[in-house]
Amino acid sequence: MQVLHVILLLVVLLMLNELFRKSKISTVAFFLVLPIILTFTIWIENGTTPGSSINTWFHWAKLYSVIAAVLGFTLMRYTKWGENKFMQFFPVLILAINIMEAVMRDFELGMANGGIWHFLNGAAGIFSIITLSGWSGIFIDHKHKKDMLWPDMTVLWIIAYDVWNFAYIYFCVPEHAAFGIAVLLACTIPSLFIKKGTWIQARAFTLAVWMMYLFTFPNFVDNAGHEMLFTTDATVLTVIGALSLLLNAGFAIIHFSKMAKNKTFNPSQEIHAIH
Repeated sequence: MQVLHVILLLVVLLMLNELFRKSKISTVAFFLVLPIILTFTIWIENGTTPGSSINTWFHWAKLYSVIAAVLGFTLMRYTKWGENKFMQFFPVLILAINIMEAVMRDFELGMANGGIWHFLNGAAGIFSIITLSGWSGIFIDHKHKKDMLWPDMTVLWIIAYDVWNFAYIYFCVPEHAAFGIAVLLACTIPSLFIKKGTWIQARAFTLAVWMMYLFTFPNFVDNAGHEMLFTTDATVLTVIGALSLLLNAGFAIIHFSKMAKNKTFNPSQEIHAIH
């Protein structure tokens, strides 16, 4: 049952990502109209229930920050804001904020409960932020589905991010770990095999849907019968934290080495994109 739930989640997220790529009306209805209704009806109760896995400042911040990301990206895709040089910084800003939210939560739980893995992964998240680059090259592809493309978002960065984000979920919300794999694959698969450069767009769509699902139907996730819990062995957690830090620090070495080699010291300029 748990495996089926995870697979269905992945399939639905992949389908919805394609829907929102194609339909402006569906995007606005789902991420603007629906959240206004649900905020004052279902979410306020579910998100404040004692003992719920979403009853934390982090989940509330994540919910609305990622919805804001979707709306901002939609504005860029369908209006002249997509050509605004200052607006090009919005994707990297909202992404950095989302990563930093998780970094703060990792450090918070590490200080409260102990566990070197929290600090290793928190450090990895910082490397993930400082290696963001090339936002001046973000553009809207008007030839097809008005996708927002970020050419400098490399496969190596995405893989390092995925490992970091999975580690965060595993360490901080272990009951969501299996679902986290599905949510990460739901944006990685389209960006690698359907339309390259769309990772940030797909990440916003799929993560926002997941957070809205969590706040609307928390019992489907918090119910013990629906959980897929992994080991909590300290050695395993430390190894995963170390792997996360190794991958993100390793990419940082590649990233800054390439900046130095090309004498490109402005992070807004493209470092890795090949045209």
